[in-house]
Parts: sequence; C-alpha cells; structure tokens
Amino acid sequence: MACDYRDRVLEYLRGNIEDPEVEKHLEECGECRALVEGYLEKGKELDIPEAGYSGTDEGLKERVVHFEKGTRRILVFTLVGFVLGWFSITYFTDSFLVTKVILAIPYKASEMLHNLFHAQPYGYYSGNGMFTEFNEFFPGRGLLTFLAERITPVMIGGAVYGSLAYFTGDSKIFTLRRYLKFAAVWAAVVLLWTGALLKADTVMAAKDDRMEDVTGFFLATEIRGNGYYEEDKPGGNDTIFRILRDALYQDGNPLERLSPDVRVPEDELQLQIFLGKHRQDSMICEVNPKEHYLVTEHGTVYRVPEEFSRYMVRYQEDCLESLYDEYDGEETLTDEEIGGMEN
Repeated sequence: MACDYRDRVLEYLRGNIEDPEVEKHLEECGECRALVEGYLEKGKELDIPEAGYSGTDEGLKERVVHFEKGTRRILVFTLVGFVLGWFSITYFTDSFLVTKVILAIPYKASEMLHNLFHAQPYGYYSGNGMFTEFNEFFPGRGLLTFLAERITPVMIGGAVYGSLAYFTGDSKIFTLRRYLKFAAVWAAVVLLWTGALLKADTVMAAKDDRMEDVTGFFLATEIRGNGYYEEDKPGGNDTIFRILRDALYQDGNPLERLSPDVRVPEDELQLQIFLGKHRQDSMICEVNPKEHYLVTEHGTVYRVPEEFSRYMVRYQEDCLESLYDEYDGEETLTDEEIGGMEN
C-alpha cells in the first residue's frame, strides 16, 4: 500500500518549498526516501502536455490533399505562363481575339516595364532606301532585343498566370500572405533581369561609340539603299566594305575626336554602321562630307579622312557604281577582278 505522504512529497519536490512535516516524515519513511532518491537520479519529473489539436484526422488529411493539389496547379499555371510568354510576340499576327489577348498580356507587360527605363525610337533604312522610325527594345542590339522580347515575357508570363492559380485556389490554404511572397520573388527576378539587360546595353553602347569593330555600312539615297558588309568569302560587297573601312581608318584607329561645335547639320548625310561579329550591333550616324566629320548615335564627333567623305558623296551621285568602273569600265566585276581590287 502506497504511503499517504506520497503526493505531498511529490508536491514538495516539484515546488522546491520548505515543509517541516514532509522533511520529518522522510526521516522515518523508507518508501518516500526511495521516491526522493529516484527523482534526484532522473533530474526531474517531466510533465508532457497534451496535444492541442482538436480537429479530426479526416479534416487534416483533406487540407494536406488540397495543399498538394494547389501547389501542383500553381506549378502547372506557371509553366503554361512560360510557354505563353515565349510565344507572346506572335500576338501581332493572331487574328482570334481571345488568344490574341492571352498572348498579348506578357508581351505588353514587358513592353511597359521596359519603356519605364529605356523607351526610344530606332531609325533604320527600309528595303526601298527610305528612312523609317519604329520602337525597339534596344535599338541596334539584336541579341539584347531578342532577350527582352522573349525571356522577359517568359518571366512575366510565369508570374501572371501563376498568380491566377493563387487567386482561384483555396483561400484558406493559399492566403494573401503566401501570394505576396510569391509576387515579391517574381518581381525581384524580373527587375534584376531587366537591370542586367540595361547594364549590358550601357556597356555595349560605350564600346560601339568608340567605333572599334566596324563590320558593315549601309548607305542610302532618297530612293535606294545598299549594304556593304564584312564577309568570310571575298566578293563584291565585301570588297566595297573593305575599301570604305580602309578609307575610314586611313588616319588611324581610334579616330580623332572633335568638339560638337563643328557640326553643320544641314550638310550631314545619314549612314548606318554595323559593329561586332555577325553585325550584332548597329547605329545611325551622321556624316558631313564637306567638314569631314562623323557623329555617332550618342553624339560623339570624329574626324574622318577626305577619301571617306568623297565615297559618301559618290554614293549619293551613282551608288558607288563608278567605283567599279574605275577598275574595268563596267558596272559588274568578275570574281577575279574583285579579288584584284584588294591587292
């Protein structure tokens, strides 16, 4: 039979209080002394609280299933958004209103985001030689424009359509707090990506402005335009390109910089210059053949040799056909004759 003092002894131990009667009892009761010794060996007696969950197993399982299904649905919606973002540029040619709107959302959103930081028109010569303007993400930068037109809409498409999965899911599980975290992550990713593109454009623009790697020229009159580019295989266009490039750098590379005060805009001719491997960049320049200077797209003024100025004037007169005539008296040269022009 348990000692009547057992509960009182436990209270004494747990409360760490003074109780003369318990202390006197411990001197006389071996059973209670053994209880105290066992307590001291364990360090203390643990009281394990009861679990506070008051629901049912079925309710908990249902919430887990809904969470897993909702998570998969968000992933699927996000992946679909990626695909729609990749093809969003095709909304221009889509004639079906519903798909046109669905496709346009990622592209137009990326366009609005980009225009906040880098909106500018881009001038170029169309096939008939006329000068035209249109808006482009990164004027003259084919690779950056491709990334802005394709990858940025992919990211925005994933964010937009992934958000749609949140809004149509179980609001008790996919709460506003969860969605704000989702949106914040996507906003940070899109802004960092856009910032990286803008930084790359700044670096490339500075390099192009130094005119270090010219790989093509496009000249035009009011009714006609011709391109002359660096090619792997020598030919007519490649030969004219090399003649123009050698004339441009006749006085050395880099070119001599001039003050903007020398400009006489009414005598300037427009010239499109291509730069970089595979002509990945381009810019519209102004050339004054009377004052012998060239102005880059960013306003830097360089002196150009008189020979290069003469070629600009000759193009306006006969589209450089006389340049061929100097060698064989005809408008067209054979491959052998063109190869001889390089020597």
